[in-house]
Amino acid sequence: MAGLFASMAVKWAIDKLSSLLTPVRQTPVASSSSSSSSSQGLDDLRMLERTMRRIHATLMDAEEHWNIREESATLRLRELKELAYGAEDVVEEYEYEVNRCRLEAADRCASNCSKRKRHEVLQPNRGPTMAPAFGYQNKTRFDEMKVYYKHFSMSDNDGERRIVPDIHSVRPTNYLVDKESIIGRELDKKTIIEKLMSGHDNNAVSDYLSVLAIVGMGGLGKTTLAQLVYNDQTVHRSYDVCVWVYVSDHFDSTNLTKKIIVSITKESNNLSELVDLQDKLGQEIRGKRFLLVLDDVWNERKDCWETFCKPLSAARQCNILVTTRNVAVARLVQTMPHFTIDHLSPHESWTLFERTVAVHDNIIQGNLVDIAKKIVQKCDRLPLAIKTLGSMLRYESDESRWIDVLESELWDLDKAHNEILPALELSYKNMPMHLKLCFVSLCLFPKDYSLKKSEVISLWGLLDILQCDEWNNEDESGSQYFLFGRTGSRYYDELVQRSFLQISFNSGIMHDLIHDLACHLSGNEFFRLEGDKPVEIPQNARFMSIIDYHTSVQFSASSHPLWAIIGLERDEVTNLELLFSICKNLRVLALSDRNLHEALPRYISSMKLLRHLEGPWNAPSGIYPLINLHTFPHFLQLDFSEVECLHMPLQLGLNFTPKEVRYENLQYQYMQQPKYPIVPHNQILESLRPHEGLRRLAIYGYNCQSYPSWLGDASFSKLTNIVLYGTDKVTQQCVPTLGELPFLKYVSIGRMYYMEHIGREFCTRIPGNKGFSSLKTLEFSNMLHWSKWSGVDDGDFPCLSSLIISDCNRLSSLPSDRFSSLHYLKLSNCNVIGVIPAGGTLRDLEIRVCNGLHTIRTQPALLIMWLYDCPKLGAVGTMPKLNKLDIQKCPNLTSVGSLPELTTLNTEGNLADVMLFGQLDHLPLLHYLSIWYNTLMDNPTIPVLHNLKELDIHSCPGITKLPFLPSLLKLRICRCPDLDVIGSLPSLNTLHLWDPLLKDKVLCRLLNGIDHPWLNCISILCETMTNLSLEPKRLSSLRKIRLSCANLQYCDGLSGLTFLEEIKIWGCPKLPIHSLLPRQLQSALDLRDAPASFIDDFDGDMWDFE
Repeated sequence: MAGLFASMAVKWAIDKLSSLLTPVRQTPVASSSSSSSSSQGLDDLRMLERTMRRIHATLMDAEEHWNIREESATLRLRELKELAYGAEDVVEEYEYEVNRCRLEAADRCASNCSKRKRHEVLQPNRGPTMAPAFGYQNKTRFDEMKVYYKHFSMSDNDGERRIVPDIHSVRPTNYLVDKESIIGRELDKKTIIEKLMSGHDNNAVSDYLSVLAIVGMGGLGKTTLAQLVYNDQTVHRSYDVCVWVYVSDHFDSTNLTKKIIVSITKESNNLSELVDLQDKLGQEIRGKRFLLVLDDVWNERKDCWETFCKPLSAARQCNILVTTRNVAVARLVQTMPHFTIDHLSPHESWTLFERTVAVHDNIIQGNLVDIAKKIVQKCDRLPLAIKTLGSMLRYESDESRWIDVLESELWDLDKAHNEILPALELSYKNMPMHLKLCFVSLCLFPKDYSLKKSEVISLWGLLDILQCDEWNNEDESGSQYFLFGRTGSRYYDELVQRSFLQISFNSGIMHDLIHDLACHLSGNEFFRLEGDKPVEIPQNARFMSIIDYHTSVQFSASSHPLWAIIGLERDEVTNLELLFSICKNLRVLALSDRNLHEALPRYISSMKLLRHLEGPWNAPSGIYPLINLHTFPHFLQLDFSEVECLHMPLQLGLNFTPKEVRYENLQYQYMQQPKYPIVPHNQILESLRPHEGLRRLAIYGYNCQSYPSWLGDASFSKLTNIVLYGTDKVTQQCVPTLGELPFLKYVSIGRMYYMEHIGREFCTRIPGNKGFSSLKTLEFSNMLHWSKWSGVDDGDFPCLSSLIISDCNRLSSLPSDRFSSLHYLKLSNCNVIGVIPAGGTLRDLEIRVCNGLHTIRTQPALLIMWLYDCPKLGAVGTMPKLNKLDIQKCPNLTSVGSLPELTTLNTEGNLADVMLFGQLDHLPLLHYLSIWYNTLMDNPTIPVLHNLKELDIHSCPGITKLPFLPSLLKLRICRCPDLDVIGSLPSLNTLHLWDPLLKDKVLCRLLNGIDHPWLNCISILCETMTNLSLEPKRLSSLRKIRLSCANLQYCDGLSGLTFLEEIKIWGCPKLPIHSLLPRQLQSALDLRDAPASFIDDFDGDMWDFE
């Protein structure tokens, strides 16, 4: 990879140097002997600026336009990257000296200069002499750059100059396909044909045009799937004209239209004007049913697409099938929801590999099977990788060759490098530069890491690769990190759209080969420190992450150019002193290492170029020289509860600009104090008045008796988050006035054990003013004596959407009628509140352990309600829009109003029979029902629920019968020993049995006595089961069986289930599974010694072949 990050570094240095030189250019230099060296220094800096611009241009050209193949060019390019980073060091060291001189000048004149003169000293155009700041060492490095760059150039002898994006290594496709070589796409093909033939929905652009897009990462088989559809006989009979066009990166309407015409007429065409070509195409398809496949589309311009589609209106019906890697492309062209192609299943992956390797007999030799499974695992269910590695091993019987393929990096294998890499890299080369930077940086995360959006954006922010214009103000969680929210979120979403990330459980997952691509592109500049063995840091590594590391690091030289050290998981380096002493050029240090407190203070003053420091909030004593710091800490946080903070700040001067937060002149003093400070808390806070650009404030262990004058002052217009926690060491506490802060969005107040009353002063002390104009989330906790909340007027809290109150046992009521936008209310351990009054805006209500609550009145907008351990609760009003209801341990709840839109009901513990069964008969939309722990003690069954899709019965010994449930898809039974009768379940798809304690005859009937035409998956986790009987004729749709039964010895009928795709046998030591399975099912077997702890464990890691 060319110098992507080196290019970014030198561009940053250019901008910084230009900003430093601009005011100097405007200042005439006096003609004196002392100005000679200064003038020479300025000339050197200007020459450096010009040289850096040339370096940047060369690196960008290499990244965008050259495929380097010559070793000499690779070496020169590597050296040029080193120069780029060196130029950044030079500029930043110069900037540091300039800023240091300014601050020293300001300190000298502070005591004897007027305010006006002091202001002049700090003006940029009156800065210090430039030449001394430049320094001899930097001058030497700069001279080396000038000499070296004269000899650096690139020519056709060094490599191939490519057209961006580079697609020459990817062969054009056509509609021909070998159907016999395709595995696992029959269902996808059927789905695509059904969608395609169904026409279009109401979102179609017109009556004649219907467009369906197939989306997925490179190598998944989008083209193959389109070929299968195109060659289907039913499809061909449904159209008068069928055309396949390979589009690729350049979406040229003229060229594409000409290709379509030639495909239809089978004749060459000499027309060159688009209007003539479109007229000709219109003639060819007029009144006909037209199928058009556009393979490999990259165009994201709406105008190009609309121009291309104009002649298609001549057709009676035009259906277009598009394949693309980019969701944004799909959304541009589609008239119906796009189809996302998935990876192959483990069974399909194995079958494809087996068929590719063993062409004739489809059997891999026994000694190679275990290696083969690991190779398939390495391909991570990607068809292109499976076929590529499989073809490398075709007819290969030498075990050592198989081991080489398994243990080699994928890109080190010639065939993989020539076939898989171009297919995946094409997506990378089509990205803009900022997304390339974001993508490559993800190699700092390990494989299979859950890439949470906030963590990824935080990484990008630390590496300064987010091009954003403003800080994010939307985060109300009280997090310690500023996130460049909007920009970072947009970049993250773009990587998802371009198939570099897949979303799973609200986090991003990177396919193993995509992760390999990021590592390959990063060269040696990125390094992950993992494991428990001492590791030597590569000399050219610039960016390092630490993941679950518990030992020492080693270096081969006395200095190292590391730019960033970022801890991701359990970072614990045992010799941090060596790390800090050698890495003097760090810009980013983000560690949570518990040894940080001891090592950092001794070395931090030498890290002059440090921009971002994150970790334990206690500031190290040597931080004051770091005048280039942009972020530390990200907000002011003080803890008065214990004097753990040995370095109390004496002075805190903050300077906020729109793009960064710079802390200037931070001074800390090492303080030995008694356990309880003598200086009053409010005096300490008064002396620490921060800059009015402060965005977040957290104070812990404060006495809460009085507050500094600046806290709550409206001049703090950027303050969005406040956390204030008190102490039990004093009495007579009160809350501060916070409602006058104009943009405050999040407030959390807690541990004010002796605060009794919140009044009008919380909102404002100014008559006529309204309080908390922007507040969205308000939390109170551990206010043990708080009994009254008053003084809330109409117009206060206009934006409040979330109110959370916990452990406030004397509070009897809430001013909830004054909260016009309240959507979420959570009460926990509030034992005096008896009634939740009727409201109009609540959507989510959560109540836990409220012993005095007896009534919840009608909530017309409520969607979700969660009630836990409310022993006196007797009545709940009508909830016309409620979708989900969770009830646990509410034994006296006897009256519940109408719930006409309820779809999900979770119950646990003893409930009044009248309530539960009276409701079940009147819930027409109920789809999910969960009954746990003796809820059905006095009722032998549940009513017939015609629309129920999922039923979960757990520890209900009183239930004896399940009725006819015509729509039930999923059934889970756990510990129901009295269940004796099970009615018909004609739609059942999934059956989970977890220690069901069922009688043998009941279990047999459940599995075999009822016809299950759609039963696809059976999971059984049971300690006592010894025998399992299955009847293949009654289980014709079964594809998955999962067993974790420690005493299971027999499984009759298993060998007859030849259509199984997944067989998981975990923790069944007494079951002779290999003798039960025929050879064709062995590849579907996932055998493990360890048992499953929960049924859901079976849906975890699918690739453990131990």
